[in-house]
Amino acid sequence: MKLSLITASILALCLGACATSPPVMMDMLAEDTAAFEDQALARWMEASAAIGNMTDEEERAALVAELSDRTSIVRQEGHGVYVEYTAPDGRFFLWYPLNTSVEKGTWSIADAGSPPEACFKYKDSYHPLTGEFEPEECVSAVQIIGSVYEVGSREGDVFELGTKGIPYAKTAEDLPA
Repeated sequence: MKLSLITASILALCLGACATSPPVMMDMLAEDTAAFEDQALARWMEASAAIGNMTDEEERAALVAELSDRTSIVRQEGHGVYVEYTAPDGRFFLWYPLNTSVEKGTWSIADAGSPPEACFKYKDSYHPLTGEFEPEECVSAVQIIGSVYEVGSREGDVFELGTKGIPYAKTAEDLPA
């Protein structure tokens, strides 16, 4: 994926950030967004091929490994850029655009059915962009294991969402740092 020099620099800051840093607000450029969507499709295809060779147990283990103690910066069409921290104990913290507080919930791997999915249950979650209440969402293993919509990720609670809440209210395309 080709990113502009400015966006690439901000991305580097995102991955090395700590919650005590002052906010650096930089929106993804339109060309970066289009390139990111192309890269997401390529990641989806690669992950689909890799997962096709896994057993359900291997998929479940890979999902847990991807989600345990991880901060991810994610960009999805219709949602924009958001940050999520998935704690190893199954708690979940979301820094979502336009929200003034962290969304809390839990994550787990769906036991029933095949293929395995990662499921997220939100407590009192209100989607400020669509106006909908979204109490639960399950995501395919391909999306999580392939880091399909991830702008970047890092081990640990980088922005301290689980202990301090959101550092500042962000826009939908703001890359936090």
